Amino acid sequence: MFSSNDKISSRQIKRLLIFDLFGAGSLLLPSQLAKSGNGIGIWSILAGMTFAYAYLWLLHTCSNRTASDYMEYLKTGWGNLTARLLYLCYAVLSLAVCAWAAKVLSGLVCDSLLDAREFPTALLVILLLAVYGASAGMEARARVYELLFWVLVLPLVVMLLLCVRQVQVMQWFPLLGDADPISWSWFWSGTWQCFAAFLPLTFLLFLVPHVQDKKKAGRAAMGAVLYNGVALVIIYLILLGIFGSGALEKEQYPIITLMGMVKIPGEFIKRLDAVMVGGWFLTLYALIGTALYYGMVIARRALTKWDGSCGSKADRKGKNIWYAVITVLVYAIAYGFYRMPQLQMAAAKVFYLVGVPFVVLIPVISLFLCKKEKELYDAE
Repeated sequence: MFSSNDKISSRQIKRLLIFDLFGAGSLLLPSQLAKSGNGIGIWSILAGMTFAYAYLWLLHTCSNRTASDYMEYLKTGWGNLTARLLYLCYAVLSLAVCAWAAKVLSGLVCDSLLDAREFPTALLVILLLAVYGASAGMEARARVYELLFWVLVLPLVVMLLLCVRQVQVMQWFPLLGDADPISWSWFWSGTWQCFAAFLPLTFLLFLVPHVQDKKKAGRAAMGAVLYNGVALVIIYLILLGIFGSGALEKEQYPIITLMGMVKIPGEFIKRLDAVMVGGWFLTLYALIGTALYYGMVIARRALTKWDGSCGSKADRKGKNIWYAVITVLVYAIAYGFYRMPQLQMAAAKVFYLVGVPFVVLIPVISLFLCKKEKELYDAE
């Protein structure tokens, strides 16, 4: 029997994070890293992992000082009004990430399975599914991804093993890129992008009320970063060894292209790429659901007196209204990204230049400002 206490285990946290981290990173990072020149992209992934671990330590320190939830912790140092404004900024970032992931997934589905003209319908269906999943609550989502984990991991491992024989190791070299300062500028750019791919870890700050054991949750998050980083390294090496850096950087979704090249003995599946899209559908869907869920929760906490509880009928009704409003906003942003690619590019620049420093600096500053919550937590 499953419990229904709105709490999730460390194993469920790890698998949720792996789903959130893997989809977008494995789709988009390889072609971006190939621009740095051959194997230097490996070092970008490893450097991004190192920064992710430092960031995870920062989040874990903040969560250990929190007796109730992150907003109450921020209030002790920043004040009520500023804490709500910070929460609103977190909500905007969550909704932007949700819209971007929904646009990527809708485009992927249309390119692989449907037609570009059906993008608005595909986007609507995906967001409705995301609302359905997010409204079920954290515990229900954790159970689903826990059950789906090996169903997705094992086929991917088999497909990658079938690709290994096509890898040309010489295409990995030189491991330090070209003897050109431009290569190292791409290294730092790739490192920043790799670190940004680990930023769904930020949601751990808002997961505190749902965690059974904070110490185990921290170890679970460390495991998720390790598994995802190793998977990115392996995928990048395979793609680089097959395509080469020149061809790899021109591919939009190189891992999907690779899946279409795999030959299964007997060839009983003709469109393997279409089948494997299902794996990335679920990982991107997980990120969309996570960002939508936290976007709703954070925005509602920032703009109302709601304390996070959903026990009463009025609270559940309010949650449904908020989900409806948030979904409309996300659909409008995602469709805007689709119709105006330059808008998405501008949003990406804002995210890298403003959003990433924001989610890093606020916990850092809070460590010095917010101490009262730690005293209350220790007193308990």
